[in-house]
Amino acid sequence: MYWDNPRRIFRATSEVTMAQPVGKIIRIRNKFPGPKYLWVNTVGEGLRKHIHLCFSCTKHLPGQPENCPVSQHHYDHCRENGVGIVLVRCPLFDNRNPVNDSENDRTTG
Repeated sequence: MYWDNPRRIFRATSEVTMAQPVGKIIRIRNKFPGPKYLWVNTVGEGLRKHIHLCFSCTKHLPGQPENCPVSQHHYDHCRENGVGIVLVRCPLFDNRNPVNDSENDRTTG
């Protein structure tokens, strides 16, 4: 997948010092309150639900009072500001589908 090899997600250009996103950047109509239109990277949007931690967490219970406070705060922020942010680190994460947690337990860098 794309996250196995960062070079597949971004390619450097000689004219610009920062990485340029791969994929099409399009303008879409916003379905939430806030700005009328949003800019979206089609590659990032396609990956968002696959790599966002909340969607793999047992504490992610949208619309319920027991919903994770981090997940709820993140959702509220994104909705209010018309942004989509991928959550990749969380101290409250509880894996919905544990494979072998001892193998995956690493110190972040």
